[in-house]
Parts: sequence; C-alpha cells; structure tokens
Amino acid sequence: MKVNRRHHTSGPPRAIYYALASNIAVATCKYGVALLTNSGAALAEAIHSSADCLNQIIMLYGHRRARARPDEQHPFGFGREQYVYGMLVAMQLFVVGGLASVAVGVFRALHPSPLDRPWLAVGVLCASGVIEAIALRATIRTIEPRHRAHGLFNWFRESGRAAVMLAAGEDFASVVGVAVSLIAVVASMLSQNPLFDALGGIGVGLVLMGTALFSMREIKSLLVGESAHQGVRDEMDAWLRTRPEIRNVVSLVALKWADDLVIAVQAELETEGRASDLVRTIGRIENDLKSQFPAARWIYFEPELREHGRNPL
Repeated sequence: MKVNRRHHTSGPPRAIYYALASNIAVATCKYGVALLTNSGAALAEAIHSSADCLNQIIMLYGHRRARARPDEQHPFGFGREQYVYGMLVAMQLFVVGGLASVAVGVFRALHPSPLDRPWLAVGVLCASGVIEAIALRATIRTIEPRHRAHGLFNWFRESGRAAVMLAAGEDFASVVGVAVSLIAVVASMLSQNPLFDALGGIGVGLVLMGTALFSMREIKSLLVGESAHQGVRDEMDAWLRTRPEIRNVVSLVALKWADDLVIAVQAELETEGRASDLVRTIGRIENDLKSQFPAARWIYFEPELREHGRNPL
C-alpha cells in the first residue's frame, strides 16, 4: 500500500473568482434597474445574482476547509468537505434564488403594474448578458481541454470538482436567466402587458430551480462515492495489464476523493519466491502507477492468488 502524503497548497479554482466578480457587478446593476423600471423580471435576476454571490463565498470557505491537513480522526483529509458545502450551495440556489424569483413573479402577476423606462432594463440586461457570457467562457476555460473535448454535459456529470461544476452551472443558468428576462421585458414593453414581465420572473426562478436540482443530484453521487471517469479507469486498467509483473488484473477501483483518487487493485502477480521480493514488486508497481497517474493519492495493492477466485473488491 502506498499513500502519497503531499498536501494541496493551491488556491481556490479561478472559476469561483470569475463568477464572484461578475455577479457582484451584475447584481448591483440589476437592483438599480429593477428600482428604476419597476421590472419584476429584473428584480428576479437581481435576486439570482445575489444568491450566486453568496454561493461563491460559501464555496470559497468550503475550499479552504477542504485544504485542512489530515488528522487522526480524518486520515484521508477533508477534501470531500467541499461536497458538503457544494450541496449547501445547491440548496441555497434552489431556495433563495429559485423560489424567491418565482415568488416575485407570482406577486407581480397578482399585482400588475406597468414598466417605467423599459429601454433602461433592456440595456442593463444586455450588458449583464455579455458579462455573464464572458464569465461562463472564463469558467469553461478552467476545465482541462481533454475533458471539454467530450462535451460539457458529460464533464458536468463526471466531474469530481464540485466548485468548478457549480460555478459553471450557475454561470450557464445566469446566461439563460438573462435571456428569459430580456424576452419578458421586451414582450411586456411591446404589448403594454405587465404579465409578460411577471412571467419572466417565474421563468428565471424555474431555470434556477432546475439547475439546483441537477447540481444536487450530481453532488449527491459524489457524497455517496463515485468512480473516476470511465476513460481514466480504462487507461489505468490497460496500464496495469502491460506490466510484466502482473499476470492478471482481478479488480480495479478508482474512487473520487475531491481532486484526488483512491485506488484499490487486486491482481495476480508473476513474482514467486520470498516475501521481500513480493513487497519490492508491489512497491515498484505503486510508485510507477503514481508517476503515471498523479491524481492517485492513495494506492492499495492486494496480490491475489488464482485459487482465491475472481471476486471483486
């Protein structure tokens, strides 16, 4: 068994800072335009951006907690703590962002009032859309190109990086929400019917609630325990089978642990003879495996005998 005792010292993902900076600027503008134009859709978007700001602050704190050094009670460290804070963020996005926006829209539908200076709302929403799109692009660029190549949806479902996953999801919801609000304001302005503006607020809330539910499902999978990408597992299995010391790979488990992997291998070895030779062989395989796959922080290698069968770990 090999344990890589390196300790992460890298800072929080840049995606969080991109999202936080853009949401502070956008929220300020949206509250201003909501006050000046009496737009429920703009107010829903302002609430959305405020919720996103709080989310990024929570994720920054969670990232800091996840970097705490392992102790006696937590020998694997606190990396998975970011999943807990990620779930809190998704729940907060659902309640504070989604439900509050729907409530604003419903209230405006029951108590309609005409928009004031609607062109101001259109201009601010367009500017906000550009800022949100730039933030989304910057967040996407923090994802490794080899993961982006298989599509962002697949990356979102397979990613173990909760902070980046949530930042990308929020940025995407922000772009869609701005588009919904813009359509609602323009429709209300052209038709002189404030109901469209109210429906825009409800639409923004539904977008946020859908994003939050999808994020909750993915983070729940990470909390329960999720395997590494299928491509990583296949690559690792193929690498093990090319080793001259290994006769057969019985079982391979690669479990996500925040930004790291926990690897458990059962394999039949070609080595025969003294126990010390077996230990050296296992140590050599573990060292080479760590060099080939740097994310493998904990490696547990169990030599298996043919007569023991092929039961997986």
